[in-house]
Amino acid sequence: MLKKITTSPYLNFISGFFLLFTACYETWERIGDFSIGVHHGILVFSIVHIIKTIPEVLHGFKEIDEANNEMNEKIST
Repeated sequence: MLKKITTSPYLNFISGFFLLFTACYETWERIGDFSIGVHHGILVFSIVHIIKTIPEVLHGFKEIDEANNEMNEKIST
């Protein structure tokens, strides 16, 4: 059960966006400092994290669409 939760592409996608949002906020707040901080690394990490999960999420949407089409075919016949 724990493995299923930790490898969930949807959870990874949401956490990547959360990291992206917080890192962007922190970067924006410190825009005038002209120094490199941890928030810059988290910003890059969150972008990579989101890009990594996009194919898995799109595959899930494709499977949902296929299942929906099959259900519609069964209902119409």
